[in-house]
Amino acid sequence: MRYIPFIVGLFLLYGSLNSCSEDPVKPCDTCKTPCDTCAPCDTCDTTKPTPSDTTSHDFIWTEYTIPTEVNLTGVYVHSDTEIFVIGSYMHRFDGKVWSRIDVRQEGTGRQLAFPDWTMFGLGSSDMWIVHGGIVDHYIGNSKAVEYREFGYTTACWGTSSSDMFFVGLNGMIVHFDGTKFTKMTSPTTKNLRSVWGISHNDVWASDANLSTGETTILHYDGMSWKEDELALTGSARTSGLSATWSCDSAGSKFVTTSGAHVYRKTDNGLWRNDSTLVPNDLGGGTFVGIYLLSGNNANDFVGSGSWGWVGHWNGKSWKRYDELYNYSILNYTSGGLSMKGNTICVVGLKSGKSWIAIGRRK
Repeated sequence: MRYIPFIVGLFLLYGSLNSCSEDPVKPCDTCKTPCDTCAPCDTCDTTKPTPSDTTSHDFIWTEYTIPTEVNLTGVYVHSDTEIFVIGSYMHRFDGKVWSRIDVRQEGTGRQLAFPDWTMFGLGSSDMWIVHGGIVDHYIGNSKAVEYREFGYTTACWGTSSSDMFFVGLNGMIVHFDGTKFTKMTSPTTKNLRSVWGISHNDVWASDANLSTGETTILHYDGMSWKEDELALTGSARTSGLSATWSCDSAGSKFVTTSGAHVYRKTDNGLWRNDSTLVPNDLGGGTFVGIYLLSGNNANDFVGSGSWGWVGHWNGKSWKRYDELYNYSILNYTSGGLSMKGNTICVVGLKSGKSWIAIGRRK
């Protein structure tokens, strides 16, 4: 059972959505134009949805289990009819049935297994699967190229398979240019378990100590990695911000990070605390940890955590899917999350069995 308990203090709420179409860090006194600089704002955000987008939350959920698997820890949605998951082995969903893929190492033919691994996909024949000191690059036709060249790896992200970033324990960061792996200078020795970016010159990495909630957030600007101020000051330091996700939608760069709470920012502005909007409060100062994020754009992304907690953000509100969420079930947690278009897939463990929930937007 994975969760993140935290004591609730007085939080600095940077602002809330209002009639100003900017993304203010404090309420605007006068908004004369759609992009007026009436207050310190992090962007002139034209991506906010209109009030009529209430159907954006309408996902129909179907749950599955794979009898031969106990736990699933990675997933990649390539399309509504092509979803890949990993447990001990890789499995593919064609929209109707699940089938196992026996992945073998290119050259040796050795069969590969992936218990407790994570996955990042660029295409149905271009997926990266990582765990510990091993990185496997799935290249299709049930084959993968295996690398064993660096320390304990926990997650990866990239713009292409010749521009991949890998993070891991003790602050490890490695870049792959398609030919060689290069260890990057890291500003931290803390563990890193999440990485996502917008471009080669705009990459984020994070993790949190689950016992203390102490957060690490790093940013790469194409030149060097630096620890972000959100991890150094304010209540966010102990908010367990272990997941990060980012995108560039409608010309506005967007970053969000989550754990016990949720923070987000656009372009080069200040972080804002959206924690009061998220329905993950268990009462008594504890929260469901939101430790996985995925999405399409700043107004269409999803988070998942323990006890089947899955929530969708549409730019205006969060929707928790109570048909999945059940606090009374033991051993119920998400280990992987992927969203593409109108399809969400979350995988993990439920009551001692492998668990898959696929949501399809109406």
